[in-house]
Parts: sequence; C-alpha cells; structure tokens
Amino acid sequence: LTEHRPSRRVRPPQGVPKGLGSVSLPNARRGDALVTRDSAAAGAGGMGGMAEDPYKVLGVKEGTPGDELAKVINRKKLLYKTEPEKLKQMEDAYEQIVQASLAARLRGDTSGVSESARKNDLTPSLFGPWAPIPSEAPLKDKKVNIAISVAAVAFVWLTPGTIRTIQPIIYATIFHAFRMFMKLVDVDPGPSANIDRDAATKHNNKRFFRAFALVMGTFAVSLGITYWIPNMIFETFRLQVPVWYLLNQEVFVSVIVGGCLAYLTCFYR
Repeated sequence: LTEHRPSRRVRPPQGVPKGLGSVSLPNARRGDALVTRDSAAAGAGGMGGMAEDPYKVLGVKEGTPGDELAKVINRKKLLYKTEPEKLKQMEDAYEQIVQASLAARLRGDTSGVSESARKNDLTPSLFGPWAPIPSEAPLKDKKVNIAISVAAVAFVWLTPGTIRTIQPIIYATIFHAFRMFMKLVDVDPGPSANIDRDAATKHNNKRFFRAFALVMGTFAVSLGITYWIPNMIFETFRLQVPVWYLLNQEVFVSVIVGGCLAYLTCFYR
C-alpha cells in the first residue's frame, strides 16, 4: 500500500504580491525545503556581495587598473556569451570591483585606487570628462605620430616662401585624428559587437567624437596662439614685422602645431 501524503501549503512571506496566494508543494520532504532555503540564501548573498574574491573570479590580480579590467570583462563576455550563469558571475564580480573602488574614492581611501585615478581626483579639470587623459603610446606608434608631423613641417619648409600655406599641417591634423581614434580603440575596446551591437556602435561613435574633439581642439588652440593672435596684433597696432618672419611664419606655425599634435597622440588619449 502506498501512503498518500496530502499537499502542504506554505504561507508566502510578507511582501508577496496579491494573486500569488500560497504555493502548493505536493509530496515535499523536509530536506528538500532546507536545500531550497539554503540555495535562496546563497543567491541572496550573491546579490548583496559575492562570497568569492571577485579578482579571482575574473582571473586578475588585485589592484589591476580599470582599463585592464574593462578589457578582461569584455573578453569574458565574448567567451561566456552562451553560458548565462557564468556570464552573470563575471559581470557581478566586475561590478563589485567597480563599486568597491568608487566607494573607496568617495571615502577618501586611495589605497586601492590606481595612480591615474588619484591624480584625477586631486587635479581639478576645466574640461571635465573631455579632458585629455595621460596614456603613453607604444614606441612604434610614437614613431608614426612624429613622422606625420615631421612630414608636414618638411613639406611647408620646402615650399617657396611666397606661396607657403599651412595646408599640409591641416592634412596632418586629419591623420592625427585618425591615429587618436585607433589609440582609443586599443585602450578602450568597449562592448563587443557580437553581444550588444547597439551598445558597441554607440561606444564607437563616442570614441570617434572624443578623438576628433581632442585633436581639433589642440589644433585650434595652438594655431590661434601662433598664427591668428599674432596676425591680429600686427594688424591692430600696425606693427612693423621683419620680412624674414613673414616669409617663414608658416614654418614656425607648422613646427609648433605639429609638435603639439604629435605630443598629444603620443602621450594622451
């Protein structure tokens, strides 16, 4: 004979929306209920704070810079895109590291904050998030950036003085904007297009706008200081300018503007 066990009705905890009522658990054993409660507790603990070390979950060392962490989590998203549970574990670990770093900075504790972040906290910026961020390029990229400016200056210098223009340095500025964009792609990969195409497109547009704004802003400021403002002063006060300066002004301007652009793309992003 088989013993018939009636269904037990478990009273729902407070806060359950109306309409759910009580949940029927037919033939439920006491041990099953304990396992379920333990699992729920573990899940709740995961939401509030991970039991595992988030750095170990991501496979990185403690104190890894934020740029490297962003690269790691993007690789993990691509690797575990078919494993939702594993992917969520990686995202939770990354979020915990980010929140812990932010909380430490808000408390004034900079022991676990990167050197660049500490400098940003101590140094006020007039441009906010659009300010250039120190980021040294590899040696091969430095050579290319410097070569672009040198080529523009050489072209201006070899042009006869009576027909010189700053057109070559304008073309060099366009090349520097492209180099800056490629640098941002390397140091700030952003979301993977295979996982979230819209987010990847939006991030790519932001990178392009930042590269264009940084390079064109540097070009405008350096050109204004070396070309527009001096010419305005000469015309306003009718100053006598040496002929040699007038014939070589474009060369001086190209040297200074090209140097500023090369320095920007080599050491900032």
